[in-house]
Amino acid sequence: MRTALLLTSSWRVGKLNITANLWQSIELVLQLESFIDTTTFNNGFESARVFCLDANDEVKEAKFSDKTAQFFWQCLRATAVTGPGVDCVVRLVVPLQSGYIVRSDIIPLRLQDLECVKTVTSFAEPLQTFAGEGVTCSDCSNLEPLFSVAVAGLILNVSSTDTELESPTIDLELENRLSLPWILPGPVQHKTLVLVDANSADPAKGGNGSGLYLAAQALGIKLIVLDNANHWLEEPQYAHWREAFIPTRLTNPPKGDLTEILLKSIKAYGKPIDGIITFADSYWTYIADAAKQLGIPTAPKEALRTATNKYLTSKYVGHEAYRASSLSEAFDIASKNDLPYPLIVKPCDGWSSEGVSHVDSFDQLTTAIKAIDESRHGSEFVMEKYCAGPEVDANFVLLDGEVLFFEVCDDLPKSADTNGPSLGSLNNFHELNSVYPSALPTEEIDLLRNSFLDTLLEMGLKDGIMHLEGRVDRSSVDCEMENGILDLHPRKSAGSEPASAWLIEINPRPLGMTGSQIVESTYGVDYWGLALLIAVQDRSRVRALSHPFKNGPQYHCIMVFIPADYPSSCEGLYDSEDLCADLMSRRKDLASHISRSGCFVKRGQKVPHPSTGVHSFLAYFNVFSRKSRHEALQLAKEVRDEVRYSFK
Repeated sequence: MRTALLLTSSWRVGKLNITANLWQSIELVLQLESFIDTTTFNNGFESARVFCLDANDEVKEAKFSDKTAQFFWQCLRATAVTGPGVDCVVRLVVPLQSGYIVRSDIIPLRLQDLECVKTVTSFAEPLQTFAGEGVTCSDCSNLEPLFSVAVAGLILNVSSTDTELESPTIDLELENRLSLPWILPGPVQHKTLVLVDANSADPAKGGNGSGLYLAAQALGIKLIVLDNANHWLEEPQYAHWREAFIPTRLTNPPKGDLTEILLKSIKAYGKPIDGIITFADSYWTYIADAAKQLGIPTAPKEALRTATNKYLTSKYVGHEAYRASSLSEAFDIASKNDLPYPLIVKPCDGWSSEGVSHVDSFDQLTTAIKAIDESRHGSEFVMEKYCAGPEVDANFVLLDGEVLFFEVCDDLPKSADTNGPSLGSLNNFHELNSVYPSALPTEEIDLLRNSFLDTLLEMGLKDGIMHLEGRVDRSSVDCEMENGILDLHPRKSAGSEPASAWLIEINPRPLGMTGSQIVESTYGVDYWGLALLIAVQDRSRVRALSHPFKNGPQYHCIMVFIPADYPSSCEGLYDSEDLCADLMSRRKDLASHISRSGCFVKRGQKVPHPSTGVHSFLAYFNVFSRKSRHEALQLAKEVRDEVRYSFK
């Protein structure tokens, strides 16, 4: 049976007031005339053919590329679903500059969570070149030339038949989000990057590392992956994510011969490479050694060592910090130096806040030190002053020592900050809520920027994505509970001493994938893609893709972490389905305020208890509000309260 879908369509060249004429927007309005049945839609677009009536009343078949054909079929489907009398409004984005696209998914990336857009589809291939000739009025009588020059297509959310009401909104948003040089003059430079440590969590089993590989694809960067044999990335379904996978013996903590092992694997690849990178902190010094021997630019080895060791970092910035590797040594240091309490005790080579303890007295030292898992973080730990000011994440995009992008988020108090467990058995520095953007006073954000930047540059860290954690000592604001919502508020009694920046740690890499996703959607900047570009010395694209939205962050967004917690009497077997899917099916109102989410565990999976020192997340939600920070915090609290799960 043949199905016929009869449509009338009108389209016009959008007239946008865009600086430098970087692109043009073409609006298409599709309206359903008649519709016979839905068989074709159920079978997919592959069996369909599209015929258009041109200006001379001649019927011609429209030919599309695979990507544009899929998009056009989405448009027809949307038209059929809305029914007669309701327009399907489409926008095509056409570059007006000649050159290559900075990344093939730049339009969907920059239009994330745009209210007036239902669907965004990129037609571009990685590093695809465009003539930049645009569309003239004479081209508008035929669909083919419109789609052939377009880089992406948008299906708009239209609430009525009056499409003129929607045009100003989308025009302003396109100008806000696409005012960056996303088409660059050639020549195109193809890059190959060695990635050491491929991420241990299989995306098919709840892992969240796919963003790194999707970014590499969109950027046209070939990845040579070095990791242990039988890694999930070796499986056939992930072959398109890598140019090559070379089995390489990696241990954490690393062995002393790691540099030689890496060089041997790279030699086995046998082709030129443009860079080498890792996102595992313990490997950075070995990466520096390997890069130096390969003649690839790298940060100074000693700078990386200082940055990735908590004791060396504290001493570098002038903290009164002490290093120990046993209980007896810690007792001796505490007694001889009459250490003031409260203290922070943490492993020198740690991650995910594991083994970090708030210590109020000498008697608590034993519990704190025993909480450090030596098999994961080694035996050395640092003891230093606890700074009680507001905690932040401060992230830099650095190129040749220049700050291309900088943002700060507020890490609201952990359970250990509140002097007691607030979530079951948890009493640690496990992340709970990270709020973007920060509500710190402008002068304190500037203080953090200037102080932390000085430290990075003095150390020799001039290129890369730098994720720093710190606090504002003697801040003018503090966290207080108001009407059940914890947030920053002006101090009731301000001190006479000026505020100062207190550095906790330096990570010469992006923050975790979940946090990076918030920055990507809130500001339009993808840290993981930038890290890859910096590693292969693609400076032009680094500068282009470091531009945030022209009008600033698009909303207030909170990363809500759901940490693993259950009674110690339980076996620790997760006994629920996907808790994110469950919440969003029960609470559609909350789902509309969740940008991204992810459940990291499956039913029957063994999850370590917090008392083991291993910090495990069950899930996360990126919760946003376009209205206010307060509403975002309210929504985040409601999401946390509504989560349902159980353990055996």
